[in-house]
Amino acid sequence: MWAVIGVWDISPEAIDALRAQVPLMASSKVGLPGFVHGTWTLDGHMIQVYDNEADARRYHQDMLDQGATEPPGVRCVVWDVSEVGAESQAP
Repeated sequence: MWAVIGVWDISPEAIDALRAQVPLMASSKVGLPGFVHGTWTLDGHMIQVYDNEADARRYHQDMLDQGATEPPGVRCVVWDVSEVGAESQAP
């Protein structure tokens, strides 16, 4: 599996609007090719797991091509793709 990892520094002026978009951001990923699961925080952190490298890299590049990683009031700190080494989940 492969993860797309994002970390953003969000200006105080933009934080409330972006927090309101978190549920939509999460739900809109469910149908993406290869998407397995994701987690979004309210303070600008995200990890999305894909079942293969090609789909993870495709999503990663699509967001760069769209300019979606740095909307107004947001500074991208990390936008990367990495192979997942382990996962855990409570029963």
